[in-house]
Amino acid sequence: MNEHTRSVEEELLTWLKDATIVVVAGIGNAIRSDDYIGVRIVLDLQGKVSEAVRLIECETVPESFVDEIVEIGPSHVLLIDAAMLGLRPGTAHLYDAEEVTNVPTISTHTLPLRVFCEYVRKLTGARIALLLIEPKNVDFGEGLTPEVEAAAARVLTALQDSLP
Repeated sequence: MNEHTRSVEEELLTWLKDATIVVVAGIGNAIRSDDYIGVRIVLDLQGKVSEAVRLIECETVPESFVDEIVEIGPSHVLLIDAAMLGLRPGTAHLYDAEEVTNVPTISTHTLPLRVFCEYVRKLTGARIALLLIEPKNVDFGEGLTPEVEAAAARVLTALQDSLP
């Protein structure tokens, strides 16, 4: 995969244009540095989104939240996670769930996200996308690297501008 020409802001605006109820699920591990990016963004969104947006802190087990997501009945499900894609650290890109079905495991978590996406789509009929951010460091430690911290700020602004 190479650098993408569309900005994450443009990608989110396009993908969310007809959204009615959105689940934003943050995935990550607080003690693996940049791997925490997904949860961090969801935490930063708290109190800054409408009632049409449901925020879920999945940490490293998104599969534990399938029932909650199904109960919400979303039109769109956005999963945010760190993923080793071979891009510049801090690069964020929105992938439609179908785009990652043929990609080898790119997440640092146990259940491949593509399996999770397929299952949630079957149960909800929702559009599902992954907002994946290239980490710089996923070694044990707390706090985001400067590149990923900057990406978190960009993504937060993009989401606030795009979500219903």
